[in-house]
Amino acid sequence: MKLFSQNHLSLFGDSSTTWDIILHGYCDAVCSQTVAVGSDTVINANTYRKVPGLPGFLRENTTQGKAWFYDTNHNTEYLIMDLSLNLGDTFNIYSWNNTSNPFTVDSVYFIGGKKYVRINAWTSICGLNEKITFIEGTGTSASFNYQRDMNGNSVSSYMLCQHKNGVKIEGNVLFMDSCNICSVGMIENYSDIESFQVFPNPTSGELKIETIATSYQDSRITIYNVLGEQMLSHPLNSEYHSIDVSTLENGTYIAFITNKNSNKHRIFIKQ
Repeated sequence: MKLFSQNHLSLFGDSSTTWDIILHGYCDAVCSQTVAVGSDTVINANTYRKVPGLPGFLRENTTQGKAWFYDTNHNTEYLIMDLSLNLGDTFNIYSWNNTSNPFTVDSVYFIGGKKYVRINAWTSICGLNEKITFIEGTGTSASFNYQRDMNGNSVSSYMLCQHKNGVKIEGNVLFMDSCNICSVGMIENYSDIESFQVFPNPTSGELKIETIATSYQDSRITIYNVLGEQMLSHPLNSEYHSIDVSTLENGTYIAFITNKNSNKHRIFIKQ
């Protein structure tokens, strides 16, 4: 039995709440939209918040750290966030045919006092990939209507940003912390960086980077936290490189290699 000593942060601000999301993304077309929390509605004795622009409604239980999305396309409520989960627990994500797929919690951590629970399932748009994470006070990195969208082990929806009471609370480093994206043919076919690995993962001190590239001209390795804040940045000019990450707080980080032709990333955990 799981016990809760205090409430979790609410998804909703006092005066306003908006999310910038990608409802469904594809390699050749990615456009975000902004959705704002509206008034209340009651369905089956549960009180939900209307979110115009989403095919459904949201409700939460801040004591349990859970949130649900009522899918109006299927007239079904789905659990979309559960902060009570522990390492090794499972969370179900549903395929288009309503088949449940259990995914394991592989990381639980805190940043700035907020709880993050990550599962071994992915949001993925043509090479931009990250594991689905439940974020206290914000929601999920896969937005809210990702249930019934599972294909293999990934969905194609993203949460880019959240604003509460006009203040930005959360961002997404995979999209360079931008809250507005609209691009056709967003993924380049050519890349100088042919392969890119980071190890050990997790790491407590030194992060090693191994690359194979046709050119290292103007290449950099940059470390961001999950809020999109740049933590470290170094020039990259050889196949092997190492970075001391011992001063970083424990948590999940993203290592980007960038130059004029390449933009690749890997996720690692500092512990």
